[in-house]
Amino acid sequence: MPEPKTRQDYLDIADEALREASALARRAASAAYGQGRHNETQDHAAAGALWADVARSAAAVARAMPENTETPEDTDV
Repeated sequence: MPEPKTRQDYLDIADEALREASALARRAASAAYGQGRHNETQDHAAAGALWADVARSAAAVARAMPENTETPEDTDV
């Protein structure tokens, strides 16, 4: 994955991380209610929490950036 440079890059990261967190939350719930899979619940929940942290962090960075940012490579000199 290339290094994020724009607000949209960070929003894309937040969106992807949120999808991962959501999928892991579903897996944790399934494991919690499934027969013989209780030991997986904490692992899925912990991984989902980490992805949720990534989503929140990327969204916060995006929120702090101006909507239209240009990197030095984007400008014609």
